[in-house]
Amino acid sequence: MRTLYLMRHGYTLFNFLDKKQGWCDSPLTSVGVAQAREAGDHLREQGIEIDHAYSSPSERAW
Repeated sequence: MRTLYLMRHGYTLFNFLDKKQGWCDSPLTSVGVAQAREAGDHLREQGIEIDHAYSSPSERAW
């Protein structure tokens, strides 16, 4: 059995400015970076091992 995990990018500058995002890239804020680290910590704590990862080319998704 395989499990698929989907994750959205964290809080960005455009989120903070209440702007729409799409083709234009917006960097993560310090809150967004902390959210990404928290998500990684949670996966590790749960013993979840990721064997494949796919991402948008947008900086906010890296």
